[in-house]
Amino acid sequence: MVDEHLGGRLPLLPPGELAPDARALYDRLTAGRLGTASPFRSQADDGALIGPFNALLHSPVVGTGFLGFHEAEERVTPLSARLREVVILSVGAAWRCAYELYAHKAVATKIGFAPDVVTALANGVAHPLLSAEERAVQRFTLELARDRCVSDDTYADCQTILERDGLIAVVLLAAAYAGTCVILNAFAVPAPGSVIS
Repeated sequence: MVDEHLGGRLPLLPPGELAPDARALYDRLTAGRLGTASPFRSQADDGALIGPFNALLHSPVVGTGFLGFHEAEERVTPLSARLREVVILSVGAAWRCAYELYAHKAVATKIGFAPDVVTALANGVAHPLLSAEERAVQRFTLELARDRCVSDDTYADCQTILERDGLIAVVLLAAAYAGTCVILNAFAVPAPGSVIS
């Protein structure tokens, strides 16, 4: 694997060459969400960040705000870990976003989704092992991400199941990961396993 290709269209930023504001963001990311417990690869061999994280370092002031949005959503969400992954993988499927799907297939597997369910979610397909709540959230998220709107029936079904706060949480999570997919697809950031030396 040739690490320099892991940035897609953006050069990877070596940790030792980061400006102070980018270094502060790098340290925040590596001390938090990208720590050793992460089930997906988020760094090149030299420690440079890959995935959407490299792009955030290229614009550290905005990147810090974007990270703050993600952290706030995670901190206060009423959604279970499973529902969060249904939303994230559904957004990734709609955007056909290689790195997002790579990373969150790993997360979904880690939290207990069966491999065939993970594959179905990553392909935007319903699976019989999904609960009624998970199917409703998947349908809502796919309509929003693919069609850019949600039908009245789908909205009503999801609101009945999740209530208003849960539905708002789904929308904000979908917005956060749609933004992530925009970053990844614009800069053609690959999944690590797809880069060949």
